[in-house]
Amino acid sequence: MDRLLQPFETHGLKFKNRMIHVPTTMNMSDPNGHVTDRIVGVYESLAAGGSAATVVGATCVRWDGLINERMLGLYDDTYVIGYRDLVEVIKNNDSLAGIQLFYGGMIPGLGSTVPLADGRGWIPNTRAWGPSDKVLVGHPKPGVLPTDVYDSLVEDYAQGARRAREAGFDFISLHFCHGSLPHTNLSLLANVGRTDKYADHFLFCELILKRIQELCGKDFPIIPRLCCDENLQGGYDIDYFVEHYAPRLHALGIAVLDCTFGSMVAAPSRDPQIPSPEYIGPGFYTPHAVNLENIRRLKQRLIEHGIDMPLIGSANLGTPAHLRSMVAQGHAEFAGVCRLSMDDPEYANKIAEGREHELRLSTRTGSSLLQGNIFGKGWAGSAQNPSFGRDREYRLVPTARPRKVVVVGGGSGGMEYAITAKQIGHEVLLLEKAPRLGGAMDWAGNYRKVPNMEMIRYQADYHRAMIAKEQVPCRLGCEATVELIRGERPDVVVIATGARFTVPDVQGLPEGLRSGFAATIDRAMSRDSVFDPGRNPIVYGAGLGGELAIDYAMRGLHVRLVDPAPRYQPANYLGSRAPRVEALVKVTGVGLELGWALARVHPGALELVSGGGVRKLLECDHLIIATDRLPAVELVSPLRERGIKVQVIGDAKRPRSYGNAIQEAAYLSRHI
Repeated sequence: MDRLLQPFETHGLKFKNRMIHVPTTMNMSDPNGHVTDRIVGVYESLAAGGSAATVVGATCVRWDGLINERMLGLYDDTYVIGYRDLVEVIKNNDSLAGIQLFYGGMIPGLGSTVPLADGRGWIPNTRAWGPSDKVLVGHPKPGVLPTDVYDSLVEDYAQGARRAREAGFDFISLHFCHGSLPHTNLSLLANVGRTDKYADHFLFCELILKRIQELCGKDFPIIPRLCCDENLQGGYDIDYFVEHYAPRLHALGIAVLDCTFGSMVAAPSRDPQIPSPEYIGPGFYTPHAVNLENIRRLKQRLIEHGIDMPLIGSANLGTPAHLRSMVAQGHAEFAGVCRLSMDDPEYANKIAEGREHELRLSTRTGSSLLQGNIFGKGWAGSAQNPSFGRDREYRLVPTARPRKVVVVGGGSGGMEYAITAKQIGHEVLLLEKAPRLGGAMDWAGNYRKVPNMEMIRYQADYHRAMIAKEQVPCRLGCEATVELIRGERPDVVVIATGARFTVPDVQGLPEGLRSGFAATIDRAMSRDSVFDPGRNPIVYGAGLGGELAIDYAMRGLHVRLVDPAPRYQPANYLGSRAPRVEALVKVTGVGLELGWALARVHPGALELVSGGGVRKLLECDHLIIATDRLPAVELVSPLRERGIKVQVIGDAKRPRSYGNAIQEAAYLSRHI
């Protein structure tokens, strides 16, 4: 039997499988931290997706520890009734219900866009303080927490746990990681110079656990989420954790250890290849299942010390194979997921039912938080899953008035619209001029050496699978014309034709394109034909062409990246991975030529001109054009002039990311 689907029992908890939705902040409470219908809908979907346990994300035990303005709270007994709604929808969907208790410490200064007073967070009446002020977690001048405040916080945690138990939660999770106050107490870097009892690095966590057991009973399961290795120079590692912290945890009788690795404490990373924060919130280029080796080592060291403790392993588990690797051969008892369950809440059911081909695997491209970042005045979301955060309002309702819908363009937005409209009950026809569905997402992942680029095609793969499942009629290799569209007698026409790359008006470039010396980036990366850039290519356009230049450099080519702007300006679709692209340009040895505009194209060479009028000639084997994109909207005006209702989505509206196209398609298709 698939170990991922095997049940597991411990401390009175019966897990139906080994998949757990681990906690993350949703930032969806009301302004006072109470539960809202929005967040109930989110956890209802997550629980219905088949996870054995669903853990409600960081819930603050005291107001001054808030790090997000819409963070859940458990400040007094009036909060209990709202959490009963959360518990009900989780348990009704046959998932164990947990909740994570939290206090920020120094983190309340993180994400501020204005100068902060010493020791104050950006949210009114919040504090940024910790065991010392020797290292930082987002705040330039944190305060130092007094002993009596530590003592009162122990009680705040315990009272929060009591309230959670009264609300009906099956277990308590505790945020002892990622820079929160308990983690900075554990940290050998942050907790320095104290002379009171909390100089004992583990004592704060220990007192919280003991007081919770006093109020809730020793039989009430606790699943703390701890940093087991800071991956910081001078920070504690797995060996230190096993020697000093694990025995005290085990002695307290915790049910399961939810393992994290990495730290937000400002210090140099021990691993030069992977920055410490990427073990917490993996970036696009972070290795898959990044903590797998950490879990293996931790399990081995625990066994050597005679500590039998079930473990949850997580971070960058993006496919069923990654989840299985985490629980294989006893490495961890559970695989914890967050991004995957947000992008596809049904992931566990699909794995259990043999529908893995229908999984909406995470692409991890840019920021998955289209409403802003949870540290930047936004709520958690998914670029790929438009229903996330709108779970109840976006439930599909069959239409009583079917319409004829013609979708022009088979990229992310076009396919999302066509699938949703068909599911609602409309008559849909999708027209795509290419021989294959996918649009830009089909060629944009066609890199040979840049890590993880195969993930970009995950979204196109999912959409193609759903197009087939829903039996959406498609005409591939079909150039849509006004006459063809009118002949279908549509009620609505959706223009999802994307954007096309502009070609600079430069002498010699048309001839270069015709001869094959020059090519646009989509042609150079097409899956339908092989483009040989030669040993010495030039990519013109750093924002859109940066990753291609990096890929060429990783192949061992002598590549130059040229752009007329004086500074590197990343393409907007890169989102949060833009700084890494800029860093990789330098690390991989790409020849970066900023402030040089293309003036003329010669056979085998380019003539460039600087802003000051200086000219130079660069020889190259091929030129790849990766300059601006313009919306492909030639059909819009002629159709509207004929009285046809037209909706424009995605890059055809304005070049952005695939997530914008999906979100617009999801909204408009529900309002035909």
